[in-house]
Amino acid sequence: WHPKDDEGTKGMLRVLNSGFEGREVYNFDTEPADQSHDDLYRFWDLPPKFVGPNKLFVDVGSALGLTSMLMAYTYPGTTIVSIEPASPSWLIQNINYRCNLSHEKLQYVHPILAGVGTKHHDDSDSMMKMTWKPSLTTATRSWSPEKEFDFAKDIELTVHLRTLRAILAEATPDDLPLGTPISVLNLDCEGCEYNLIPSMHDTTFNSIGIIMGRTNWGYIPKIKKPSSDRAKTTHQRVCAHYNFAKRCKECCDFPDLAVKPRLKSGNSDFDEANSEPVQKTVAEVAGSLCDGFDEWARDSKLHDIPDDYGWNEMSAFAAFAD
Repeated sequence: WHPKDDEGTKGMLRVLNSGFEGREVYNFDTEPADQSHDDLYRFWDLPPKFVGPNKLFVDVGSALGLTSMLMAYTYPGTTIVSIEPASPSWLIQNINYRCNLSHEKLQYVHPILAGVGTKHHDDSDSMMKMTWKPSLTTATRSWSPEKEFDFAKDIELTVHLRTLRAILAEATPDDLPLGTPISVLNLDCEGCEYNLIPSMHDTTFNSIGIIMGRTNWGYIPKIKKPSSDRAKTTHQRVCAHYNFAKRCKECCDFPDLAVKPRLKSGNSDFDEANSEPVQKTVAEVAGSLCDGFDEWARDSKLHDIPDDYGWNEMSAFAAFAD
Protein backbone atom coordinates (compact mmCIF):
# COMPACT_ATOMS: atom_id res chain seq x y z
CA TRP A 1 0.00 0.00 0.00
CA HIS A 2 1.20 3.51 -0.85
CA PRO A 3 -0.29 6.82 -2.01
CA LYS A 4 -0.94 7.17 -5.72
CA ASP A 5 2.08 8.48 -7.66
CA ASP A 6 4.40 8.13 -4.66
CA GLU A 7 7.85 8.52 -6.16
CA GLY A 8 9.46 7.75 -2.80
CA THR A 9 8.01 4.25 -2.70
CA LYS A 10 8.94 3.64 -6.33
CA GLY A 11 12.50 4.64 -5.55
CA MET A 12 12.68 2.52 -2.41
CA LEU A 13 11.48 -0.50 -4.38
CA ARG A 14 14.29 0.13 -6.89
CA VAL A 15 16.81 0.04 -4.06
CA LEU A 16 15.41 -3.04 -2.35
CA ASN A 17 14.85 -5.00 -5.57
CA SER A 18 18.04 -3.99 -7.36
CA GLY A 19 19.98 -6.92 -5.95
CA PHE A 20 17.56 -9.30 -7.64
CA GLU A 21 18.07 -7.70 -11.04
CA GLY A 22 21.53 -9.17 -11.55
CA ARG A 23 23.63 -6.59 -9.68
CA GLU A 24 23.31 -3.75 -7.21
CA VAL A 25 21.67 -1.11 -9.40
CA TYR A 26 20.80 1.60 -6.86
CA ASN A 27 22.25 2.96 -3.62
CA PHE A 28 19.37 5.37 -3.04
CA ASP A 29 16.08 5.74 -4.86
CA THR A 30 17.52 8.16 -7.43
CA GLU A 31 21.23 7.33 -7.26
CA PRO A 32 22.44 4.63 -9.65
CA ALA A 33 25.31 2.59 -8.29
CA ASP A 34 28.57 2.12 -10.11
CA GLN A 35 31.12 -0.67 -9.89
CA SER A 36 32.99 1.07 -7.09
CA HIS A 37 29.91 0.61 -4.91
CA ASP A 38 29.48 -3.12 -5.50
CA ASP A 39 30.93 -3.96 -2.07
CA LEU A 40 28.52 -1.86 0.00
CA TYR A 41 26.51 -3.70 2.61
CA ARG A 42 23.01 -4.35 1.21
CA PHE A 43 19.86 -5.26 3.13
CA TRP A 44 19.46 -8.58 1.33
CA ASP A 45 23.10 -9.56 1.85
CA LEU A 46 24.13 -8.83 5.44
CA PRO A 47 26.78 -10.78 7.40
CA PRO A 48 25.04 -13.69 9.15
CA LYS A 49 26.45 -12.71 12.57
CA PHE A 50 24.23 -9.60 12.62
CA VAL A 51 20.83 -11.10 11.72
CA GLY A 52 18.56 -13.87 12.93
CA PRO A 53 17.27 -14.89 16.38
CA ASN A 54 18.24 -12.59 19.26
CA LYS A 55 19.53 -9.93 16.84
CA LEU A 56 18.12 -6.40 16.71
CA PHE A 57 17.54 -4.39 13.52
CA VAL A 58 16.49 -0.77 14.04
CA ASP A 59 15.05 1.15 11.09
CA VAL A 60 14.99 4.90 11.84
CA GLY A 61 12.80 6.65 9.28
CA SER A 62 11.00 3.52 8.10
CA ALA A 63 8.43 5.28 5.88
CA LEU A 64 5.94 2.67 4.61
CA GLY A 65 7.81 -0.27 6.11
CA LEU A 66 9.32 -1.79 2.97
CA THR A 67 12.84 -2.24 4.36
CA SER A 68 11.53 -3.79 7.56
CA MET A 69 9.39 -6.22 5.55
CA LEU A 70 12.40 -7.25 3.49
CA MET A 71 14.34 -7.89 6.69
CA ALA A 72 11.47 -9.95 8.12
CA TYR A 73 11.34 -12.16 5.03
CA THR A 74 15.09 -12.45 4.48
CA TYR A 75 16.23 -12.99 8.07
CA PRO A 76 13.51 -14.85 10.02
CA GLY A 77 13.66 -14.37 13.77
CA THR A 78 15.38 -10.96 13.64
CA THR A 79 13.74 -8.48 16.02
CA ILE A 80 12.82 -5.38 14.01
CA VAL A 81 12.02 -1.96 15.47
CA SER A 82 10.50 0.27 12.80
CA ILE A 83 10.53 3.98 13.79
CA GLU A 84 8.56 6.48 11.69
CA PRO A 85 7.74 10.11 12.67
CA ALA A 86 4.91 10.79 10.17
CA SER A 87 1.53 9.44 11.27
CA PRO A 88 0.20 8.93 7.70
CA SER A 89 3.23 6.79 6.79
CA TRP A 90 3.07 4.95 10.11
CA LEU A 91 -0.59 4.03 9.49
CA ILE A 92 0.17 2.80 5.98
CA GLN A 93 3.18 0.77 7.15
CA ASN A 94 0.96 -0.98 9.70
CA ILE A 95 -1.46 -1.89 6.90
CA ASN A 96 1.48 -3.18 4.85
CA TYR A 97 2.72 -5.35 7.72
CA ARG A 98 -0.69 -6.88 8.31
CA CYS A 99 -1.36 -7.47 4.63
CA ASN A 100 2.08 -8.89 3.75
CA LEU A 101 3.51 -10.59 6.84
CA SER A 102 2.37 -13.82 8.41
CA HIS A 103 1.21 -13.87 12.01
CA GLU A 104 4.53 -15.42 13.01
CA LYS A 105 6.62 -12.75 11.25
CA LEU A 106 4.47 -9.97 12.71
CA GLN A 107 5.56 -10.98 16.20
CA TYR A 108 9.08 -9.77 15.41
CA VAL A 109 8.15 -6.37 13.89
CA HIS A 110 7.50 -3.47 16.25
CA PRO A 111 6.33 -0.23 14.58
CA ILE A 112 6.74 2.92 16.68
CA LEU A 113 5.31 6.37 15.86
CA ALA A 114 7.93 8.89 16.98
CA GLY A 115 10.69 11.20 15.90
CA VAL A 116 14.15 10.57 17.35
CA GLY A 117 15.38 13.40 19.55
CA THR A 118 18.45 14.04 21.67
CA LYS A 119 19.03 13.08 25.28
CA HIS A 120 18.19 16.70 26.17
CA HIS A 121 14.66 16.38 24.80
CA ASP A 122 11.99 15.74 27.43
CA ASP A 123 9.86 12.78 26.35
CA SER A 124 6.63 14.49 27.39
CA ASP A 125 6.73 17.77 25.53
CA SER A 126 9.48 17.98 22.90
CA MET A 127 8.16 18.49 19.40
CA MET A 128 9.40 19.21 15.89
CA LYS A 129 7.58 20.39 12.78
CA MET A 130 7.97 18.20 9.69
CA THR A 131 6.44 18.07 6.24
CA TRP A 132 4.85 14.91 4.83
CA LYS A 133 4.38 14.59 1.08
CA PRO A 134 2.12 11.84 -0.35
CA SER A 135 4.16 12.12 -3.54
CA LEU A 136 7.42 11.45 -1.65
CA THR A 137 6.72 9.45 1.51
CA THR A 138 10.42 8.66 2.01
CA ALA A 139 11.27 12.34 2.56
CA THR A 140 9.49 13.44 5.74
CA ARG A 141 11.78 16.14 7.09
CA SER A 142 12.06 19.37 9.07
CA TRP A 143 13.94 21.37 6.44
CA SER A 144 11.94 21.31 3.21
CA PRO A 145 12.17 24.48 1.09
CA GLU A 146 8.85 26.29 1.45
CA LYS A 147 8.56 26.73 -2.31
CA GLU A 148 8.36 22.93 -2.69
CA PHE A 149 5.37 22.60 -0.35
CA ASP A 150 2.08 21.80 -2.12
CA PHE A 151 -0.58 23.35 0.10
CA ALA A 152 -3.29 21.32 -1.66
CA LYS A 153 -1.72 17.93 -0.91
CA ASP A 154 1.18 18.10 1.54
CA ILE A 155 0.82 18.16 5.33
CA GLU A 156 2.79 19.98 8.01
CA LEU A 157 2.99 17.66 11.03
CA THR A 158 3.89 18.24 14.65
CA VAL A 159 6.05 15.26 15.60
CA HIS A 160 6.69 13.99 19.12
CA LEU A 161 10.42 13.51 19.75
CA ARG A 162 11.73 10.72 21.96
CA THR A 163 15.15 9.36 22.74
CA LEU A 164 16.16 6.13 21.04
CA ARG A 165 16.66 4.54 24.46
CA ALA A 166 13.04 5.27 25.42
CA ILE A 167 11.78 3.94 22.09
CA LEU A 168 13.72 0.69 22.38
CA ALA A 169 12.59 0.20 25.98
CA GLU A 170 9.00 0.28 24.74
CA ALA A 171 9.44 -1.61 21.50
CA THR A 172 11.72 -4.55 22.24
CA PRO A 173 9.90 -7.68 23.42
CA ASP A 174 10.42 -9.33 26.79
CA ASP A 175 11.88 -12.44 25.18
CA LEU A 176 14.82 -10.51 23.70
CA PRO A 177 17.81 -10.88 26.05
CA LEU A 178 18.25 -7.91 28.36
CA GLY A 179 20.82 -5.45 27.02
CA THR A 180 20.79 -6.83 23.47
CA PRO A 181 22.84 -4.37 21.36
CA ILE A 182 21.68 -3.07 18.00
CA SER A 183 23.07 -5.41 15.36
CA VAL A 184 22.12 -3.26 12.36
CA LEU A 185 21.06 0.40 12.51
CA ASN A 186 19.52 1.87 9.38
CA LEU A 187 19.60 5.69 9.35
CA ASP A 188 17.26 6.85 6.60
CA CYS A 189 15.69 9.71 8.52
CA GLU A 190 16.40 12.90 6.56
CA GLY A 191 18.68 14.51 9.13
CA CYS A 192 17.66 12.93 12.44
CA GLU A 193 21.15 11.42 12.57
CA TYR A 194 22.25 14.81 13.94
CA ASN A 195 19.96 14.27 16.94
CA LEU A 196 20.50 10.56 17.44
CA ILE A 197 24.20 9.91 16.95
CA PRO A 198 25.72 12.62 19.23
CA SER A 199 23.34 11.59 22.02
CA MET A 200 24.44 7.96 22.21
CA HIS A 201 26.76 6.86 25.00
CA ASP A 202 30.13 5.66 23.68
CA THR A 203 29.53 2.12 24.93
CA THR A 204 26.10 1.95 23.28
CA PHE A 205 27.33 3.37 20.01
CA ASN A 206 30.39 1.13 19.88
CA SER A 207 28.21 -1.94 20.45
CA ILE A 208 26.36 -1.44 17.13
CA GLY A 209 27.42 -3.98 14.52
CA ILE A 210 26.70 -2.16 11.26
CA ILE A 211 25.27 1.28 10.52
CA MET A 212 23.66 1.79 7.11
CA GLY A 213 22.02 4.84 5.57
CA ARG A 214 23.41 8.26 4.74
CA THR A 215 24.27 11.70 6.07
CA ASN A 216 22.33 14.73 4.87
CA TRP A 217 24.51 17.77 5.57
CA GLY A 218 24.94 18.64 1.92
CA TYR A 219 21.18 18.64 1.33
CA ILE A 220 20.01 20.66 4.34
CA PRO A 221 19.66 24.40 3.56
CA LYS A 222 22.01 26.63 5.53
CA ILE A 223 19.21 28.28 7.51
CA LYS A 224 18.10 24.88 8.86
CA LYS A 225 21.45 23.20 9.46
CA PRO A 226 22.49 22.00 12.93
CA SER A 227 25.71 23.33 14.40
CA SER A 228 29.02 22.34 12.84
CA ASP A 229 30.05 20.87 16.19
CA ARG A 230 27.01 18.59 16.14
CA ALA A 231 27.81 17.65 12.56
CA LYS A 232 31.44 16.87 13.40
CA THR A 233 30.46 14.50 16.21
CA THR A 234 27.89 12.78 14.01
CA HIS A 235 30.13 12.39 10.98
CA GLN A 236 33.16 11.24 12.93
CA ARG A 237 31.12 8.46 14.51
CA VAL A 238 29.19 7.14 11.52
CA CYS A 239 32.14 7.45 9.14
CA ALA A 240 33.87 4.63 11.00
CA HIS A 241 31.25 2.38 9.36
CA TYR A 242 31.98 1.09 5.89
CA ASN A 243 28.92 2.24 3.93
CA PHE A 244 29.28 5.83 5.14
CA ALA A 245 33.01 6.00 4.47
CA LYS A 246 32.41 4.56 1.00
CA ARG A 247 29.76 6.97 -0.18
CA CYS A 248 29.19 10.00 2.08
CA LYS A 249 31.32 13.02 1.22
CA GLU A 250 31.08 14.32 4.79
CA CYS A 251 33.44 11.51 5.80
CA CYS A 252 36.26 13.07 3.79
CA ASP A 253 36.65 15.51 6.70
CA PHE A 254 38.38 12.62 8.53
CA PRO A 255 40.75 11.06 5.98
CA ASP A 256 42.83 9.21 8.60
CA LEU A 257 39.86 7.82 10.55
CA ALA A 258 39.95 4.03 10.87
CA VAL A 259 36.96 2.32 9.24
CA LYS A 260 35.54 -0.97 10.50
CA PRO A 261 36.65 -3.74 8.14
CA ARG A 262 34.16 -4.93 5.53
CA LEU A 263 32.92 -8.30 6.80
CA LYS A 264 31.92 -11.26 4.68
CA SER A 265 28.29 -11.50 3.61
CA GLY A 266 26.48 -13.89 1.32
CA ASN A 267 27.72 -12.48 -1.99
CA SER A 268 31.06 -11.10 -0.81
CA ASP A 269 34.29 -12.08 -2.57
CA PHE A 270 36.11 -12.01 0.78
CA ASP A 271 37.19 -15.52 1.83
CA GLU A 272 36.67 -15.55 5.58
CA ALA A 273 38.30 -18.96 5.99
CA ASN A 274 41.60 -17.92 4.47
CA SER A 275 41.88 -14.20 5.15
CA GLU A 276 41.34 -11.57 7.79
CA PRO A 277 39.34 -8.45 6.98
CA VAL A 278 41.64 -5.48 6.46
CA GLN A 279 41.09 -2.25 8.34
CA LYS A 280 41.45 0.84 6.17
CA THR A 281 41.17 4.59 6.59
CA VAL A 282 38.38 6.78 5.22
CA ALA A 283 40.72 8.05 2.50
CA GLU A 284 41.47 4.49 1.38
CA VAL A 285 37.81 3.43 1.40
CA ALA A 286 36.39 6.60 -0.15
CA GLY A 287 38.96 7.00 -2.92
CA SER A 288 37.93 9.54 -5.57
CA LEU A 289 34.81 10.49 -3.57
CA CYS A 290 37.03 12.91 -1.66
CA ASP A 291 38.15 14.79 -4.78
CA GLY A 292 37.12 18.44 -4.42
CA PHE A 293 36.19 18.01 -0.76
CA ASP A 294 37.60 21.37 0.43
CA GLU A 295 35.46 23.27 -2.07
CA TRP A 296 32.40 21.18 -1.17
CA ALA A 297 32.97 21.85 2.54
CA ARG A 298 33.14 25.61 1.92
CA ASP A 299 30.03 25.62 -0.23
CA SER A 300 28.03 23.53 2.24
CA LYS A 301 29.25 25.56 5.26
CA LEU A 302 30.46 22.37 6.91
CA HIS A 303 32.61 24.20 9.46
CA ASP A 304 30.71 27.51 9.66
CA ILE A 305 27.42 26.94 11.53
CA PRO A 306 27.90 28.26 15.10
CA ASP A 307 24.81 26.86 16.85
CA ASP A 308 21.58 24.87 16.56
CA TYR A 309 19.26 27.86 16.22
CA GLY A 310 17.90 26.98 12.78
CA TRP A 311 17.91 23.25 13.51
CA ASN A 312 15.69 23.60 16.59
CA GLU A 313 13.42 26.30 15.18
CA MET A 314 9.78 25.23 15.35
CA SER A 315 9.21 25.31 11.61
CA ALA A 316 9.27 22.67 8.90
CA PHE A 317 10.25 25.12 6.20
CA ALA A 318 13.51 26.61 5.00
CA ALA A 319 11.85 29.80 3.78
CA PHE A 320 15.09 31.65 3.07
CA ALA A 321 17.30 28.75 1.98
CA ASP A 322 20.49 29.69 0.19
